[in-house]
Amino acid sequence: MRFSPAAICLAIGLLGLLPSSLLAQNDSYYEERAVARRELELAKMELRHYVQVEYPRLRRHLDAEIRLTQAEIRNYKARLHEYRPFDRFSTGSPFTITLQELRMCLLAAELRLRDLWAERNALVRYHSDEWRVLEMVVYEARLRVAAIEERGLALADAEGDQP
Repeated sequence: MRFSPAAICLAIGLLGLLPSSLLAQNDSYYEERAVARRELELAKMELRHYVQVEYPRLRRHLDAEIRLTQAEIRNYKARLHEYRPFDRFSTGSPFTITLQELRMCLLAAELRLRDLWAERNALVRYHSDEWRVLEMVVYEARLRVAAIEERGLALADAEGDQP
């Protein structure tokens, strides 16, 4: 049985190309896996940051704004109460402009307080939705990592089947 030198060279060349293509596949697999794992870690960090930092910070900020606005309203009402004796003159009111400005400030503070309450209620009401969205991003990243690692196991099995 005689083999031609050209056939032997072709067979050696094909065997030499096969492992290099497998190595290229492995390199792209490892790179893709590293990217997917980084995305998973970033998604986990974003979820943890929202739950442990961002949501409590927003809640504290709104609660503080509400307390300040409530104190401001109490101050305006106390001023109006103190101006009442001077607003009962039969010939006119010496503090008309001051009273009008005070009433406008009181109204603005009351409207701002309503907006702050609505914002805090929306934050509390939709906190679980935001949390679930971030949790879904983590879940999708986990699925991607698992799919890439499954593909890597299949590659490793195919590599192991080669002589």
